[in-house]
Amino acid sequence: SDRLMYRLQYRNFGDYQMLLTNHTVDVNGSDHAGVHWFELRDSGAGWDVFQEGVYAPDEENRWMASLAMDDSGNIGLGYSVSSSTTYTSIRYTGRLEADPVGLMPQGEASLIAGSGSQLSSLSRWGDYSMMAVDPLDGCTFWYTQEYIMTTGTAPWRTRIGSFKFPSCTPLPTGMLTGIVTNGSVPIQGATILATG
Repeated sequence: SDRLMYRLQYRNFGDYQMLLTNHTVDVNGSDHAGVHWFELRDSGAGWDVFQEGVYAPDEENRWMASLAMDDSGNIGLGYSVSSSTTYTSIRYTGRLEADPVGLMPQGEASLIAGSGSQLSSLSRWGDYSMMAVDPLDGCTFWYTQEYIMTTGTAPWRTRIGSFKFPSCTPLPTGMLTGIVTNGSVPIQGATILATG
């Protein structure tokens, strides 16, 4: 819990830029793992914490998470989950852009339920946790994470799944082509900035 285990996601929406990341924390001082996530924004006046929260809705442990933001500003958060009654599994949750800041109120869904335990004392887990947004539609979240299917020393498996929020609308895209001229003379190496 003393370091970020997942990359910061950067997006530039034109009128603001954002950075989004998370790390695992002990939510109650008794080794109850939860996910502390946060979004930094810069609307032109410098970076500030726009929102943050800790996702730990019950007594199960959630850790080694990753998250991303889609084209509509919705956030998807995936993570490992386990407890004394739950085998190590993969779940995800999220928030819509219009939801109250600092919360992940969109409910929890299971990508896959684990069905075994790790019997060794290996201290590594979830090296391949990765949440990304599909660049083709800007709305589909793709999530990769480890889980355990059978009991053994290190019987890790990797699962890849996807989901999206029905309210997501892809950003408009297009292609700008042409020749920049000074009158009728082409300008070599011209730089064009397109906004909006």
